[in-house]
Amino acid sequence: MKKITLSAFLLFGCQLASAQIAVTGTVTDENKLPLSLVVVSLQQGGKVIANSITDPKGNYQFKTVKKGDYKFLFKYIAYKDTALLANIQKDTLLHLQYQGAHTLAEVAVTAKKPIFQRQIDRLRFNVGETDLVFGNNIWDVIEKTPLVNVSADGAIQISGTTGAVVYLNNKRKVLTGNALKNYLSSIPSENLEAIEVMTTPSSKYDAEGGAGILNIITKKNKEEGFIGNASLSARQTAVNSQAGSIYGNNRSGKWNVYSSLYLNNRSRKPEFKKDIYFPAESPDDLLHRSIRSLNDYQVLSPGANLGIDHQINANHVVGLLFDYSGMHNEESRMARSRDFYKNTDSLSLTDNRDNTSSNTYSLNLNYQGKLNEKGLSLSVDADALQYDSKNKSISKTEALDLNNEQILFVKDWFRSSAPQKISNQSVKADFEWPIRKNLSLDFGLKTAFSKINNDLLFENRVTDELWVNDGNRSNIFQYNELINSAYGILNAKVNAKWSYQLGLRVENTIAKGWLEGNQVVNRNYTNLFPTAFLKFTSSKDKSYVLAVSSRINRPGFWDVNPFRTYTTDQTYFEGNPFLMPSKYYREELSHTLMSKSGTFTFQLAASQSLDEIYALPSNPSENVIANKKVNYGNKYGYSGTITYYQQIQPWWRFSGTGLTGYILSKGNYANNILIDNKTFLLSISTNQTFNISKKDGLSCTVIANNTFPATIVNTEIGNRLETELRLRKAIGAWNITLSGQDFFKSNKDRYKVVVNELRIVDENYYDTQSVALSLSFNFGKMTVKDKRDRDTGAEEAKRRI
Repeated sequence: MKKITLSAFLLFGCQLASAQIAVTGTVTDENKLPLSLVVVSLQQGGKVIANSITDPKGNYQFKTVKKGDYKFLFKYIAYKDTALLANIQKDTLLHLQYQGAHTLAEVAVTAKKPIFQRQIDRLRFNVGETDLVFGNNIWDVIEKTPLVNVSADGAIQISGTTGAVVYLNNKRKVLTGNALKNYLSSIPSENLEAIEVMTTPSSKYDAEGGAGILNIITKKNKEEGFIGNASLSARQTAVNSQAGSIYGNNRSGKWNVYSSLYLNNRSRKPEFKKDIYFPAESPDDLLHRSIRSLNDYQVLSPGANLGIDHQINANHVVGLLFDYSGMHNEESRMARSRDFYKNTDSLSLTDNRDNTSSNTYSLNLNYQGKLNEKGLSLSVDADALQYDSKNKSISKTEALDLNNEQILFVKDWFRSSAPQKISNQSVKADFEWPIRKNLSLDFGLKTAFSKINNDLLFENRVTDELWVNDGNRSNIFQYNELINSAYGILNAKVNAKWSYQLGLRVENTIAKGWLEGNQVVNRNYTNLFPTAFLKFTSSKDKSYVLAVSSRINRPGFWDVNPFRTYTTDQTYFEGNPFLMPSKYYREELSHTLMSKSGTFTFQLAASQSLDEIYALPSNPSENVIANKKVNYGNKYGYSGTITYYQQIQPWWRFSGTGLTGYILSKGNYANNILIDNKTFLLSISTNQTFNISKKDGLSCTVIANNTFPATIVNTEIGNRLETELRLRKAIGAWNITLSGQDFFKSNKDRYKVVVNELRIVDENYYDTQSVALSLSFNFGKMTVKDKRDRDTGAEEAKRRI
């Protein structure tokens, strides 16, 4: 390795010598551009006297230096450690300029975290080490996370299983479906550190969520000082969208204060195609219905949070976190429907106008402390959440002339209002008890109460000014749910090779629901959820983990409300108050291998989902298509995954994931629809980053994800290809990113549903072909003085909104 050439010089002031002297300076690269986050250590007699870190302008300082001989040691990720000797007698300027021709090419491999890390119960995707965080939002990054698939309605799958729960910094999120998607789509991803995929969570986590847990980790300031970032972005699809955010974190003494503000204005023009083929004996001899829908929506999402942590003393910390998120959505849908009969056709046009808004407020109070010198610790959380949403919709369907498409008459005209209020309060306590060196016990208690009120008003238009309540489609639904739980986990290390974890969680659920004042839900049930992990480490580079877990999928709050949401006058979605929770079991064997050729993680798994919840379209009467969730039966899965990461060249980093599996779904839908499917799963994803020029801070990332066709619960899911190309330019604390997505318009939902003799073909395109430009800036400075860091407690409020 070539030697580093340095340009260093000393400039001395003309002040008289004093006992306390200031030493300041600037660190720059070969182009004389400032370098931030360079660690500067002041040493004397082999001991470190003080440390400093350069700010975004490359400046560092030592304020109280005594006269004498010193060694200044400079450490930076891209250069060799460099030392300068100086005799300090006066206030001194000490500058350092690196020469870029002698940077350390291999540092890109050794200094960064690996993209993937396999831990005993999770796969950690260190997304902060990739270019994905620039110019994206959190939902965009989740879409590109290994083992994870998402749908346009906000459903999240892990390893082909639906029902994932989302946590943010170990705090469970309150939203699901479109509400969750809108929330995560509004938050810029510049501050992301990692996404953890837990297919077999331990008993410490709530048992809710059969597919597992996604834990989103954001960066935290672990040193004294103030840091932050700001970002602006714009994305052009068929229409233009914008987003902006600012984040700040100040850690000083015993206080840590952090806050963020963001605003997202997201617009799209998706297109939907639906073809319905009716049974031969359908009423009125209807053979085929073809629906073409053009949508136009705009979602404005403001949000803010404020967190305060205070360290009472070395053993006790308290914290407060307030979070607000809002969503205001205006959407129009123009659906043209043509019905083909044996002897004639008919044509209609449905105009839907939706105005939806929601506000979520949550407050978390947390205490963490050490109770004795042996390490017994306690964490207590108290959470309160309030969610309010309003959904106003108006739908007008007109019959059109087949020849000239002129309006003949109004077939149907109605409007609806569906406000929902959800309040949740929870308290939990977690203990960690190190019994001895290789044995520890974790245990805890939690109680959570949720109260939900839905008031659906459905009105038909009689005259221009007169709307009449439709009692058959209006309702008031109330739902209360109390969940009390306790858990215990035993962690043991037998020897250097063998370790294990045994856990048990017990949950009691009391659920009551009232429809128009009449009780339709009354359940009181208790479940046990055992978990077990066995780990064997054969060498420093090889490990095996065998895991067994059990979980539960409870129906969402909207799912149990028997309201109807109409997309046209002949298509609706309906809730089901008689839904039962489904149980989920998973057995998994993982193997991690690290070698010169790369890091491999292999995973073999089997899963069983009993009384699974699913929605299929049906034709209850008069050629009306209804979608209703039921407990249809059981699903059995067998899967294998491989994750690979390698720094192939100093300028080329490659990561990839392959998933293959075999799924069996068996049962009955609505008592007369047989479900008996067997299918293979296959998906492949790759992420490659090329450092085009380290000197110019220019890099390129290429992403491709392909999910191949499969058939699950009488639904054939078509091929989906996602593509993205990203170019990033780093200029000091600035990052400029230009990206393009979905080059082939291949990121589509394609479904073929067969329900007895009813056949439905869907193709939905969500306006994802786009180009985006983003600008982000990191600001602030910090000094290595205090390493205190902690997480506030888990916000375990309900996710099933």
